[in-house]
Amino acid sequence: GKITNFIRLCIETLSSLPSIVIGLFGFLIFVNRMKLGFSLLSGAMAVTVLNLPSMTRLSEDAIRGVDPSIKEASLALGASKWETIYKVIIPSAMPGLITGTIISAGRVFGEAAALLYTGGMTTPELRFDILNPLVRNSPLSPLRPAETLSVYIWKVNSEALAPDARQIADGASALLLIVVFLFNFFARYLGRIFHRHHEGSK
Repeated sequence: GKITNFIRLCIETLSSLPSIVIGLFGFLIFVNRMKLGFSLLSGAMAVTVLNLPSMTRLSEDAIRGVDPSIKEASLALGASKWETIYKVIIPSAMPGLITGTIISAGRVFGEAAALLYTGGMTTPELRFDILNPLVRNSPLSPLRPAETLSVYIWKVNSEALAPDARQIADGASALLLIVVFLFNFFARYLGRIFHRHHEGSK
């Protein structure tokens, strides 16, 4: 319908925006307007906006990939439209939904531009003996600034204060590649487990 087409147009427009624009939007709204400052929470919300188009597309593909005969059988047995969506279509699409969500979340590892303006470029000295999430130095606090590995690579290359900055950046880049590879491998593996579990429960 028209509403679906309008939502799809908005999502496609959002996907065409550079990540630096999303970062500036997050800086204006989350950091300044909402008074969250440079924090994990601000960075997480900015990256959520950035990942929304890809998550939406993957979720739509997973739902469209459900066998139409399952939907028709549910309706033929007397289930309502919403019961079919809630109890049949979504559970059938769950492996694809979970895999798509994890893969979209993997983009966070390589994102730097959006996090520069929201997550900050420094990390406070963490007190692992403090588990109160409201304390800024607590490792569980979502309100503390956090420097991601990709931001650290950008910072080391741009400042070049250390004499071995190139070697540090190369090592951090290699580590980032390994982490992204392992994360994507885990996402695929988890998706297969959910798929087998779903197939076995039929």
